[in-house]
Amino acid sequence: MKLDELLGLASQLNLDNILVKPEEVILTMEDMGDLKNTFPIPDCSNCEEKCCPRGVAVSLFDVARFTEIDLDQFLAGVFKGYVELFFAENGGKDVDLSRPYMAGADTKAKDCVFLDEEGKCSIYENRPFICRSYPVAIRLDENRNKIAIWMGGCKKYKISDDAEAFQRLFLSAVQDYNEKVTGNSLLMYSRNRLRELNYGKYMEDDWDIMIDYDKRNKELHKEVNDLKETVDRLRMPQDYNATVQRLQDDNEWLKERLINLEKEMIQQSKRSHSVISDLTTQISSEYRKLLENIVQLQTQNRENKSFWRK
Repeated sequence: MKLDELLGLASQLNLDNILVKPEEVILTMEDMGDLKNTFPIPDCSNCEEKCCPRGVAVSLFDVARFTEIDLDQFLAGVFKGYVELFFAENGGKDVDLSRPYMAGADTKAKDCVFLDEEGKCSIYENRPFICRSYPVAIRLDENRNKIAIWMGGCKKYKISDDAEAFQRLFLSAVQDYNEKVTGNSLLMYSRNRLRELNYGKYMEDDWDIMIDYDKRNKELHKEVNDLKETVDRLRMPQDYNATVQRLQDDNEWLKERLINLEKEMIQQSKRSHSVISDLTTQISSEYRKLLENIVQLQTQNRENKSFWRK
């Protein structure tokens, strides 16, 4: 399980139309600097907020990075809901997605497993991009515009002219968004290949999902067929008297046809009996002639033998 293998697999997908380019993003951080010369920068050194809780979800690419540096033992959970997302017809609005998350053995812990005794990140250089970009995140608004927002959980920040620091936050947010979109696509369209690359233990079992989907699909088809039958009944002619009369006429025609068929069968039976009788008579006559010829031949044979004895 290597990051470069995952990147190679992702390169086979045509995702240019859904990935975010930095120049397309609209900054929506009103009253937090002019966003040209001054920018909001998290002030973590003087913050008492708990921004690093247990269970922060990671992307498929983060899983690959954690595996390469032997930190995958601190990952729990699986990527769930992506098969349903593949089959969803409403854009997946009702699909409940979940991802692996960072966690230790202590299930009661409230803080991230990688926080040290001083409350600092022990894997700072290898932290996931969701951590690198926080509190900046990329979202799509109701008009499908790509916007950058400031997460409400971060209340301790300062307005600074450190454009480079803000740019790191912003670009990390863009990369985090793109990696999640790419990972989602791989989990929908390249599941078999991901299993070949040993990502199977981080993926839910497809078989049970497919059985459940097939069951729901059959139930849906039944509902559709029932609805069609109801609509067809509602579309029946409203002149029921005419319909009943037509059915009665059809019934009379069927009765008459049945009577005629019975007559034809009786006549056919009589014809068959007549033919069989004629054939029987003919065969009997031929059989008698054959016996007479045999007797005549036997008589001639005896006479010839008597002649030659004399």
